[in-house]
Amino acid sequence: MDSATIARRHYSSIRVLRPILRAYALGYLSSTTPKIITCLRRIRGHDLSLGEKLKELSRTLASTIRLDAFPTFCALLAGGSTVFPFLFFRCLMHLKRRRCSTFSPLNAATSMRLLRVASAFLSAWFSFNLLNRRPIRILGACGQSQGASEPSNAADQDKIQLEPHSHPQFAGRTMDLTLFSLTRAADLMVCMGWAQWQQWRQSRNQRTLAERVAPNLADSGMFATSAAIVMWAWFYMPERLPKSYGKWIGEVAQVDGRLVEALRRARRGNFVYGKDTGQASLLQPMCEDYDWPMEWGDPSQTIPIPCEMVHMGSGPSCEKHAVSRFARTFKFACATYIPLQVVLRLRSMKSVASLRQPISAGLRSSAFLASFVSLFYYSVCLARTRVGPKIFGRDTVTPLMWDSGLCVGAGCLMCGWSILVENARKRQEIALFVAPRAAATVLPRIYDKQYQYRERIAFSISAAILLTCLQEQPEMVRGVFGRIGRSVLM
Repeated sequence: MDSATIARRHYSSIRVLRPILRAYALGYLSSTTPKIITCLRRIRGHDLSLGEKLKELSRTLASTIRLDAFPTFCALLAGGSTVFPFLFFRCLMHLKRRRCSTFSPLNAATSMRLLRVASAFLSAWFSFNLLNRRPIRILGACGQSQGASEPSNAADQDKIQLEPHSHPQFAGRTMDLTLFSLTRAADLMVCMGWAQWQQWRQSRNQRTLAERVAPNLADSGMFATSAAIVMWAWFYMPERLPKSYGKWIGEVAQVDGRLVEALRRARRGNFVYGKDTGQASLLQPMCEDYDWPMEWGDPSQTIPIPCEMVHMGSGPSCEKHAVSRFARTFKFACATYIPLQVVLRLRSMKSVASLRQPISAGLRSSAFLASFVSLFYYSVCLARTRVGPKIFGRDTVTPLMWDSGLCVGAGCLMCGWSILVENARKRQEIALFVAPRAAATVLPRIYDKQYQYRERIAFSISAAILLTCLQEQPEMVRGVFGRIGRSVLM
């Protein structure tokens, strides 16, 4: 065997291992980086010696180097979906050289595609079990889960009440990962179906205005729907959201918690207009803080709560409040988005003039977030006091009905359309980011382990679709995930 042949085989061996190494490195960075940041904050705030700090940091760095950790999962998933088709292709070429192969080029291509699908499915099937080896433990009577792995937020999962002396088994550790894969696979199938439909319509010269506009509105509609679900959950089912996500929404919304609690109690039937149900003590301290009449905070005397209380010091005008909300949120967002955009583009910037693009992108993202917040608040005011009562009389839709869910629903339905402020590419990224989180608020975070096979099947099929398409039609996988997936597998 000559040296050239040995070199080619050596290069092929390295090339087939490259996706495995890249996937492992990506999984390690994505799962370890947040832990490193948390560790650095923790050791900086404690009086520890240098040796203790290094020991803590090394423990954090090694925390994900395990068989049942996320980096190993990524490596097996990428390796199984690329190595087996490669070995099959090598065997096929060997048979062809020996003239033993009966495959035509078409059959070979079809067989390779089917093998890629099967390999990706089996890789996802077995690697799924890797992340679910450790059981979910339930502590105490309230049932908070412990022992979550990297891709899920088990600390924020639902609380489960345990029966005395019962020892049920629970699953759901990988629910976030499954929903992410399922959402991406569904998006991919829709895009592929739409592309086929477009080709057929173009061949007949039958494209309508609706077909030309639909792709531009699809991502916006997906985000608006997802945002509505997330915001509804933030108001009425906050336990369904990860704590960090709910906290961030609260920081952006800047709403008095007493108002949110009043809306929740109204939905539960405790806060009732025209009746003394002992709820005046909730909002009357707020009246003292803002120098409002005390009766405003008593639902038995004031029907409904004035919009000025919702404005929280911005005056009685709903329009002025919406503008002030936009200005405050825009200022808050600029302090975050503009530095972030500059840092992300730092390597490509070669002059002061090149700062224009990141600053413009930061301003646009800030305007989107400010529009989101102001549109939500303004829609709430329009629904409960300005437009809603004029369209529907008080006999049809009472003030309590508006404040027990309808006004919040109006805000949830409208706020997401602020995504139209962003450019098309950013709308796509944001929509695909929020959609899995919206799905997570609807589905249970923890469930009986006897139903885990359903999640396993959903994840395996979704992963098989994504991994196969990344190898055969990588341009169809949209967004940052598509670019990362191509860099890993190609």
